[in-house]
Amino acid sequence: MSLELLEAHETDEGLAVTFATERGIERLEGSPDEVAHLARAMQQVAALGQLNDYEHVWVEEVAVGRSMVKLGLSPGGQARVLILHDAVHID
Repeated sequence: MSLELLEAHETDEGLAVTFATERGIERLEGSPDEVAHLARAMQQVAALGQLNDYEHVWVEEVAVGRSMVKLGLSPGGQARVLILHDAVHID
């Protein structure tokens, strides 16, 4: 997965994490639960990636603060990520 954690720290609202992606530097701010959910989803997608040889598919979307992180798979066991900032959340 092209998502490398560069930095993380506490904020007044929760946590801020900074990642390096294929598209550049991305910063996410959210609650500790949201960031933990993202970490679990990243682990699951990485494990599934080893089983995927042929499909381009989005596996999970994780809300982190005002952003949406889409995690998916590409052929050859590769994972992919798309971070959408100021995403609208509908519960």
